[in-house]
Amino acid sequence: MPVASQQEADQRGARLLAPLSLLVLLGLPGLCNACAGSQEPARTAHPPAAGKELFTLLPSTYTGITVTNPLEETRDFNVFIYRNFYNGGGVAIGDLTGDGLPEIVLTTNQGGPRLYLNLGGFRFRDVTQDAGVAEGGRWTTGVTLADVDGDGKLDIYVCHAGQKPGSARANTLYINQGLKDGVPVFREMAAVYGIADTGYSTQGAFFDYDGDGDLDLFLIRNSPKAVAALATRNTRTTRDPLGGHELYRNDGAGRGGHFVNVSDQAGIYGPETGFGLGIAVGDVNRDGRPDVYVANDFFERDYLYINKGDGTFDEVLDRALPTSSYFSMGVDIADVNNDGWPDIYTSDMLPEDDHRLKTTSAFEPWELYQAKAREGFDHQLMRNMLQLNNGNGTFSDVAMLSGVAATDWSWSALIADFDLDGNKDVFVANGLTKDVTSQDYIAFLANDQTVLAATR
Repeated sequence: MPVASQQEADQRGARLLAPLSLLVLLGLPGLCNACAGSQEPARTAHPPAAGKELFTLLPSTYTGITVTNPLEETRDFNVFIYRNFYNGGGVAIGDLTGDGLPEIVLTTNQGGPRLYLNLGGFRFRDVTQDAGVAEGGRWTTGVTLADVDGDGKLDIYVCHAGQKPGSARANTLYINQGLKDGVPVFREMAAVYGIADTGYSTQGAFFDYDGDGDLDLFLIRNSPKAVAALATRNTRTTRDPLGGHELYRNDGAGRGGHFVNVSDQAGIYGPETGFGLGIAVGDVNRDGRPDVYVANDFFERDYLYINKGDGTFDEVLDRALPTSSYFSMGVDIADVNNDGWPDIYTSDMLPEDDHRLKTTSAFEPWELYQAKAREGFDHQLMRNMLQLNNGNGTFSDVAMLSGVAATDWSWSALIADFDLDGNKDVFVANGLTKDVTSQDYIAFLANDQTVLAATR
């Protein structure tokens, strides 16, 4: 194992994953309540009375959703060796059968995706094997449901990463072949469609960026490079083949065509510093074209791509936002204050209480902060940001004023009107298997001899 510096140890201890579909199971009961309502009469939710909960957690013995995400740590593969070992899996929800009931696809890091068929009444059945989406021997991350081939049926795109050879990191695309005995059946066709990407993928977002009527793919990836070795270099314009973000244009996949990587010509950054953990798509300037926000972990600033309508994007974060989250973990775009303009929420890792703040946080020297700002890493702070859209191409952060700045070790953020009162609410997936932000643990990581002894 290479020697770990104090700086790299600090970076390791204060980071990690969670895009749109990386919501974790804690959010699942609420999402099921929102999605499976077609089986019951329409209901109106209201803010709960004091002491009452808005959602009800349904036991797995009732729902049939029994999937877990156990991690097998070995001497050769563990959190010391693979930085993102505890990053977690993902979840995507959509109607794969066309019966009006949404199915649930979950990913487990070492066990692949699991597909649960919706039986109605909040009951599900695991049909992973029958559907043809079982995988093994891969490290699975995010999952996305989208009609990739344009035939009216949702398909499944699964991302992979981990300390595996390139072929084992290839992302998989399961094209929906229709129903067999009531179960959706899929055929794996990522290579045929040209999106069997072998980088360290976190999440894929499908949307029609060029307005030609089919879905394109923006793929965020998480660089495998050691953080400390990169912390003062701006390599934003140099593309990394494994860690940089990618844009794939759909050139008629539903008509015998395939996807083409147009990242460079479209103006998409793909550096070795691209520690992508979250992506959100929305029309932030209301010009009718989808824009993209990419949440980057560690010192690399986030990216805000404005769609120019000519097949290219203009990255404007340093001009549009006064500051941004440092360890950006997740992002969502929605009109939070109901003024008609989409706002941006990013999640970070600032603890809420003083004890956690003092025992888990380490802050950079002022000189280093200034040096990174001069290098183009922008002004970043370790906390959540709620960027209100000013309607003139700029945003104002009001997270502190709104009481949403600190949610500790956060992952995905999801904005929705959960209680149906007309106001947007924010759900943040939170937590980690082990407390790797503890300053005692970070000091342990910085000592090469103790790490070697622990892994013998």
